[in-house]
Amino acid sequence: MLKIEKYINTPEDDYAEMTYNLENGQEKGSTTYIDIFDNCWKWKNGTFNIISGYNNEGKGQWLRFICLIKALEEGKKFVFYAPEDYPSSDLYLDLIHTLSGKSTDKYNENYISKELYEYCYNLIKDKFYFLYIKPPKNTLSEIVKSFQELLDNDKNILGFIIDPHVKVTRDKEAPDRDDLNGAYMTGMLCDFSRTNEVLTFLVMHQQTPKRLEGTGLYPEPDGYGIKQGGVYIDTADSLQIVWRPNYAKDKLDTRVIIGSKKIKKQKLVGIPQLFSFNFNRKTNRYTDEMGLDLYNFDKHLPNYKKRINF
Repeated sequence: MLKIEKYINTPEDDYAEMTYNLENGQEKGSTTYIDIFDNCWKWKNGTFNIISGYNNEGKGQWLRFICLIKALEEGKKFVFYAPEDYPSSDLYLDLIHTLSGKSTDKYNENYISKELYEYCYNLIKDKFYFLYIKPPKNTLSEIVKSFQELLDNDKNILGFIIDPHVKVTRDKEAPDRDDLNGAYMTGMLCDFSRTNEVLTFLVMHQQTPKRLEGTGLYPEPDGYGIKQGGVYIDTADSLQIVWRPNYAKDKLDTRVIIGSKKIKKQKLVGIPQLFSFNFNRKTNRYTDEMGLDLYNFDKHLPNYKKRINF
């Protein structure tokens, strides 16, 4: 971790790094292992990221999906401050559902076998942390302090997630005004991300808008539709949205629009754009519009598939 309070640089001070980047190329974001999605967003160390959308449309589900892929492919680890997923076993069971494609609900016809469950558990058991802080001590400063303690003891942690923003108690020293508190929060998260060269994610709800006249549907989520003002999107390195365009009228419709609407360093991370996917409730996985999985989780289970028909 960089211990920097303040510094002033000139081009001469940065000449060696600038020349190295000129000759070797700047470090680009790393893959999500979803080729189409890499066009609009990639993992970039040292960044503060927002994921936003309307209530109950899958923001946390998508984030768990991409984190699970990164964990399986590269052994990276993630910390979730996600009080709405309490108890933590619920979050871990959801990850196993996605990995196996089998439900962890005993009364579901697609119920996972105990042997497959154990196999998947062993793949994820050392990749995820669940942080819980009892209110009203769950302030941002306490969350970031806990993040730092975990990272100091485990350098393989890549991502830190706060899901959702509304479950964070305001610090006593934070400003009363929502916009100034937003600047306070984003400043802390940006600094934590940059000084530790990790990614932070803040999951934020959209303001509930008026339904579109003639359709009864909600409009496309927007950075300035985030609750408590636009300062969050102004300061974020990226904004992803998760939007089920037909959900307001049809709760069973599984079409989902996912992508980025802001990328600060587009040459390194991606170009803002949106893609249309579907969510397969049976497998707990995202698919393309043809029903093909965006990512092949089954490749992590070859030995198991040879031994047993699940």
